[in-house]
Order: sequence, then structure tokens, then C-alpha cells
Amino acid sequence: MDIELFYTELGSKNPGSPIIFLHGNGGNSSSFFYLFTHYAETRRVIAIDTRGHGRSPRGKGEFTLNRFKEDLKEFMTDKNIAKADLIGYSDGGNIALLFALNYPEMVSSLVLAGANLFPEGLESKDMRWIKSTWKSSKKALRRNPQNEKARKSYELMSLMVKEPHINPGSLSVIKCPALVIVGDRDAIRPAHSKLIADSLADGKLVTIHGGHDVVKSNSADFIKATDDFYRYAESKTANQA
Repeated sequence: MDIELFYTELGSKNPGSPIIFLHGNGGNSSSFFYLFTHYAETRRVIAIDTRGHGRSPRGKGEFTLNRFKEDLKEFMTDKNIAKADLIGYSDGGNIALLFALNYPEMVSSLVLAGANLFPEGLESKDMRWIKSTWKSSKKALRRNPQNEKARKSYELMSLMVKEPHINPGSLSVIKCPALVIVGDRDAIRPAHSKLIADSLADGKLVTIHGGHDVVKSNSADFIKATDDFYRYAESKTANQA
């Protein structure tokens, strides 16, 4: 890896594979404050700032979800983490999906909050705003290639305008338990969240009250949903043993 990702870790003495938290577009690892502290009581938890987000440097070269997925692979390998439970929010959920598709042996379970398989999975009004911001940033960057604020905005918006492109049919190869969480006023179309859950081999869908930021705005119901999910995943593992 050409950079060192910033991360926060708690509960490192707790046994078992860790939970790794992956935040959304333009955010950072603090998005998971309540979940992070909740699970740190019993689990090893790690929250990463994605490349070019929070306190992680951008580095050189491409700025894509695929590269972020490879960053996660290198991070886990460097930290000697053979397998982890992934909780991904928004673009973090998209990274988690790409990672599970490419490295299924390294994923124990998935929690996907407000993820999407392709840009059309977003509500039209939200995508209109994203495209408008993307175009404005692109114009500003053309006028002044040294405009770092415009460059960062353009790259972040490009992630949502141009990515991801995941074939729903490919998700059946992900065999681990997976939970899809979406807000009842989310930026993700309800039918799209259902498509993700239905396409996963062991996917479940839970809708909770709130918008796209339910991981922060309704952390109580989010934690309840993930607690219930982890109990299910643990019972399934025990039955298979």
C-alpha cells in the first residue's frame, strides 16, 4: 500500500475475529461512534478512514471503490486479520460487497447500510443533486486545476455518479450471513435494497425509521437490528459445527 490508513481500534484483547467498520462517501470512522463503543464491550472493533477521507491520505493514482477494496485487503493482511465481520455504510457498504465478492474467505458476515449495486439504485432527487454537484466541481476544476476543494468534491461525487457496477446475479456467490439495513426515508430506493437482500445467498432486509444516515440518526434501532443479526449468524455457525 502506498499510504498508511488511519484507524481506531478498541477491545483488542477480546477473542474472535474483529468487526471492521467502513464509512460512507465524504465521511470518516466517527460515523460509527455509538456502534463502535457498543461492540467494543465484547468484540475487537476497528474503524478505518478510507483513502482520501478523514485522517487517511489520498495517495497517488486512481480513486475508486475497487482501489478502496484492495486497500482493505492490504490492511487486513498487514494486521494479520484472516477474517472479519464487515459493517459498511453507504459507499462503505459498496466496498464491503466488492470485498466479499473478491475475498469471500476473509468475510464472516456483512452488514450493509444504505448500499447500492449501481448508481440507478439511488432515488432520482438525490442523484440529481449528486450530478449537479459533480458537474459544478468539474467546471471549477477546469477553470483552476489547482483548486483542491473542487478536486476533492469532484472525486467524491464521481464515486457516486460512476460507481459501483455490481451485477445482482453475482451476489449469490457470497455465502456468509448478510444484513441489509435501510432507512424508511433513505436515498436508496426501497426496491433496490430488497434486490440486494434477495440476491445474496443468505441475505435479510431490515427497514428502520430515518434517512440515509440511520447509522447515526437512529443508532438505537440500528444496534438492535445488528444485535439480532449477530445472534442469528452465531446460531447458524453453531448449527453447522
